[in-house]
Amino acid sequence: MNSIQRSPPGNRRAAPAQGPVRRLLRLLVIWWNLYREYRAFRKFNSGRADPSIPGSFVRTLVALGPTFIKLGQILSTRPDVLPRAYVEAQSALQEKAPELPFQTIQDIVEQELGGPLEELFAVFDERPTAAASLAQVHRARLPDGSPVAVKVQRPNLERDVRRDLDAIGSGLGWLMRIFPKRMERANLLELFAEFRRYTLAELDFVCEATTIERFRTNFRGREDVRFPSVFASHTTTRVLTMEWVEGMRLKEAAASLPEEVRQALVTRVVDVLLKMFVSDGLFHADLHPGNIVFHADGTFTLLDFGMYGELTGPQRDRFILYWFAVVQGQPRRAFHHFKRQTRALPGADEHAFYARFAKLAENFYASRLSDVSFAGVYLEMMKAGYEHGYVFPSELMLHAKALTTAEALVFVLAPDARFEEISRPFIAREYVARTASPDLIKRRLSQIAPELLLLGEFPPPEAIDDEWDWQATVEVTEHLRSQLGDTLRGALEGAGLWKTVLEAHARAVLTASPVADSVDKVLAEVWERYYALEPDLPTERTLGAVFTTHLAAATLAIHQVLLGHGIPAKESHRLIFDIGWRFYAQMGEPPLLLAAAFTRDPHKRLRLATDLFRTFPFGAPGYGWRDVPADIGVVAFDCTRCPVAEFFRKHDAADLCVATWCELDFPLAEKWGGQLQRAGTLASGAEYCDFRWRINEEEERHAS
Repeated sequence: MNSIQRSPPGNRRAAPAQGPVRRLLRLLVIWWNLYREYRAFRKFNSGRADPSIPGSFVRTLVALGPTFIKLGQILSTRPDVLPRAYVEAQSALQEKAPELPFQTIQDIVEQELGGPLEELFAVFDERPTAAASLAQVHRARLPDGSPVAVKVQRPNLERDVRRDLDAIGSGLGWLMRIFPKRMERANLLELFAEFRRYTLAELDFVCEATTIERFRTNFRGREDVRFPSVFASHTTTRVLTMEWVEGMRLKEAAASLPEEVRQALVTRVVDVLLKMFVSDGLFHADLHPGNIVFHADGTFTLLDFGMYGELTGPQRDRFILYWFAVVQGQPRRAFHHFKRQTRALPGADEHAFYARFAKLAENFYASRLSDVSFAGVYLEMMKAGYEHGYVFPSELMLHAKALTTAEALVFVLAPDARFEEISRPFIAREYVARTASPDLIKRRLSQIAPELLLLGEFPPPEAIDDEWDWQATVEVTEHLRSQLGDTLRGALEGAGLWKTVLEAHARAVLTASPVADSVDKVLAEVWERYYALEPDLPTERTLGAVFTTHLAAATLAIHQVLLGHGIPAKESHRLIFDIGWRFYAQMGEPPLLLAAAFTRDPHKRLRLATDLFRTFPFGAPGYGWRDVPADIGVVAFDCTRCPVAEFFRKHDAADLCVATWCELDFPLAEKWGGQLQRAGTLASGAEYCDFRWRINEEEERHAS
């Protein structure tokens, strides 16, 4: 396939020159019409005019030509700038235009492609299939028989559009001088710059062809969505030749496809939309029913890529977090991520913004789909931000409008669907893909770890850079890793893991004991004794069992050393229990926090916490467990195998296990909001350790 060529200036028919008088007359026509519509708008906004005025505004835009039709399209994405009636009127804006004579089309095609029409195409229909303000589309066949759609730009279009854009820019400049605060609040200069950029890009069909290829690349390997092939040999700046696509329009697909195909199609459409809006950042900005074709096999093809948008990585991340907060019913968290994407103007009222935001969220949660939609609320929340002094980037406004338009496709196919419900697995997949990336994790840690470790605080968002010298970060990290490795190696070789884990707790307890004056000596003897016991420990089948049996060896080492320093066995048991509880209480905190994250029910919370502990460190097959029937409010199970009890019995220290390890479960039960009842333990000679965890009455009353 040949590369796509931009139209050589010599191949274009020169546009008739416009003198100063004609340009001035055009400016006067534009300004007179817009001034008239501005006066009508002020009356409408004050409630003193009839409701037909928005429609009149749309007709004026159509009469002024292609530039203003495009302007109407972009204004339909700005409910923060125009009243709802105006937005709705422009949302229905149709780019219908008079058909060009076939001879004009033929002249343009031949000039652009550099040859006679009959040699360029085997068949070229004289009647257009579509006539819009920017271009006219004809069906044709290439010499090899390939059916194609040929999009031909109207003559003198670029000249006329640039003239009108200059006129609009000049007018906005004057408005900025007259109404600086209002213009800044509406962010119209940024909006117009974006509008100018993509309008001029839309006049370049080579740019549209490149955009199609970008989408195709993003969806490489996907068979559920298609993009029309571009024929580079027959494409220039003003002529775009694409594959002809047969299929059903939206209403036909909704009426004729079987229920199961439609349901699968809805899932595919949402998946494709979210890949564009969240995963890739490159999205189709005008996905109305005319720009999508459905096929009987449940696939679909996207068309017309002249209008597209792009979001940065941080903008997409904020949208994911906003989505998570909304579907979880957390309006304050959603508001935080929503507001973080705005620029606050002087006098902005955050309290009023949040009040309106929260009300919209409340209505959304209470609504049926026919009342309000996820994307619609997203757009309304942006409008609320504008009303209270917050400006959104133009690309986000385009994103919100595109999301609203695309969401409407889903509702036609499945009227009872809820977009946010269908999108959950896809958002979750994207979140995991982004957060589980090793590169992302390394980058995030490099941004927060220095402050967190040195100061015990997270750096504020404004201290986080979007771009930085990653290579220098890698080099610094390698130096830190080397130094940390040397430090840890020295610590572990000196006394092992348990010195690092246990010594702080042991020192705190022993400092207030009869061996307070010789704590350093006692601890040195403990680690020496631990390393004498450790080689005889069997290699257990689970990491948790390895963890606990080595901890048991450290426990026995402490006990034997304390006995050697004249501490009675009973006092040694008490001291070891105190050391163990300091450590055990920390181990018991995460299961309770995780359980509380899922439920407020005290019985269920206790069940989840004990199940988590039975997963690690006391997980099977290192430990043996069996559930037993129990009354309401009781979590009951038996431990049929305990490697810790086996270790202590082997060393004739079963009483140490009963007085320390077994006793630690009782205060743990209280920490978890219950009471433990037990008749016997494996260490004491029973056939099993019976665990009967009962909910405290106070916990039950609090939950109810």
